[in-house]
Amino acid sequence: MTTSVILMPGMLKPLRLARVHGFLVERWDGVYHPGGSQPACTTVMARKLVEGGWLVKHGQRYEPTEQGLRAAE
Repeated sequence: MTTSVILMPGMLKPLRLARVHGFLVERWDGVYHPGGSQPACTTVMARKLVEGGWLVKHGQRYEPTEQGLRAAE
């Protein structure tokens, strides 16, 4: 059985930033767009976005999937 993660309004900001910048970066206290000083979201939120299929994680980077790119429009 697979669980689906519902896209909530708070998830749109990190998806939009990932779309604009191409990826987000995980740091000690959250997930940021490259060069950003304010977190786009928490690491917990980023994991939920990965779980839902909107982002994919490669090391410390979170990149938008096709589904994530469409959701951010």
